[in-house]
Amino acid sequence: MKTLASYDELPYDRLPFPETEPDFLAALARLHGFEAADARTSRILELGCAQGGNLIPMAARHPDSEFVGVDLSRVQVEEGRAFIAQAGLANIRLLHGDIAALPHPGPLPQAGEGDAASLRAAHVDDLGEFDFIIAHGVYSWVPDAVRAALLAACRERLRPQGIAYVSFNVAAGWRTYGRLRELLMQHDDSRLGPMQRVERARSVLASASFDDERLRREADYLKNASASYVFHEYLSDINQPFAFLQFVGDAAGHGLRYLGEAGSRRARVALEDDWGLSAESRYERWLEAEAALDDALDTRFRRALLVRDDSSLPQPQRAELLKTLAFSADLSSEDELDFAEPCEQHFMTSAGERLPANHPLLKAFLVALTGVHPQVKAYEDAAAAALQLAREYGYRGEAGDAFLEALLDFVQMQGVRPHGFIPPHTETSAELPRATALARAQAAMPGWPVTNAFHLALDVDEWGRRLLVSMDGSLSIDALGRVLQRGLGEAGIQAAPEQAEAHVQACVAFFRRQGLLGW
Repeated sequence: MKTLASYDELPYDRLPFPETEPDFLAALARLHGFEAADARTSRILELGCAQGGNLIPMAARHPDSEFVGVDLSRVQVEEGRAFIAQAGLANIRLLHGDIAALPHPGPLPQAGEGDAASLRAAHVDDLGEFDFIIAHGVYSWVPDAVRAALLAACRERLRPQGIAYVSFNVAAGWRTYGRLRELLMQHDDSRLGPMQRVERARSVLASASFDDERLRREADYLKNASASYVFHEYLSDINQPFAFLQFVGDAAGHGLRYLGEAGSRRARVALEDDWGLSAESRYERWLEAEAALDDALDTRFRRALLVRDDSSLPQPQRAELLKTLAFSADLSSEDELDFAEPCEQHFMTSAGERLPANHPLLKAFLVALTGVHPQVKAYEDAAAAALQLAREYGYRGEAGDAFLEALLDFVQMQGVRPHGFIPPHTETSAELPRATALARAQAAMPGWPVTNAFHLALDVDEWGRRLLVSMDGSLSIDALGRVLQRGLGEAGIQAAPEQAEAHVQACVAFFRRQGLLGW
């Protein structure tokens, strides 16, 4: 079993992918009328896990669930195992092997090395079945035989109510972006090392001009994007886009059905005049509409959810099922919000995306959620708070069908995050702040991003990371200020005690809002 040298030399970034989080997947599934397992007590498999940057934060967040990752790179698996040992996680194991064989992980640890889970026999027959299977950034970038093996593994390893997440590049959008890849491949030299090839690609981009605004934006992005993304997306030997119906057909050939899309979109399918159709005909019509939507939106990437073909027939999302979920949101708005009358206004996500909202009660709903972030609120409680706020400003309606449809649109744009359950909300002492064990471990390990409570990577600078490592609940704000002041002084940066303390206060407030204190 051989790892591509370029994969070890230029590994994927250790990033979490928020759309793969099992509670989020279960919430989306419920909107399609499909009841998945409880993410708090489930088994999760990730195929192509790299160092575990996506899987490890999940394991820390759900200690009563079991996590298994498989990756072709021994180097990356070993790096992930080292971090797992450092973080003291006993509910996750990373295995070195080929997806096409769901392998034996290689030599087992010697006595005294690793945790008990690592010492268990780990042959393919040991893996068992899973409630969630994740394959992000694999399907379009591997040979046909591995793609087939991946789908076969999903069918064989999924429990009856299990969900598989499989992402892939879409032909509709890559009709445009493929031009950029062709340009870079024409100027590529495979005899060079990965980093040299990335630098050559960036040099080509710097001198190129494009007649398409999308390509201009992408070229500008690639000039500063991570080398890993540039190399594996635009210079890899394999990058095969698929039409949506082709992917669905391949999945069906392995006993899997399309359940829904986990990615953000500005439009969604709504079937009309389908009262006389059979369930099978309605499902086929839905798939055709999804394919047409890809063409209309020039979709370039999909995060498809699949289920076993012996489960109930999937259906498009239903807005009334929002009432069975809980929600969180972290938004801002520069508009003077109108909670009485419908008018388009905008909210900004933490990533800087600007999203429209028209329904007055939806705007109040988003404000109510943002006001209690990082808490997660049940629909009933959030809707009640929104109604109270909106009625103070003259709203006379109810939380009816129009509001639910508007909320579903906002969920589809990922401006608000749905949850299948409400996680416990605990606060650490304001005088003695304590960061989570995972946050402290990530902050202490160079190259590992700090992941918040909603499975998002945070941009934390060196001084913020130092503070996180020190926040074990034993130091006061004053003491943390002295730690920061001492560190700055060692770096030749002078700061007054009150400046250091103010910076600590700001960092603690930021960490609390990201859910890094107390969960």
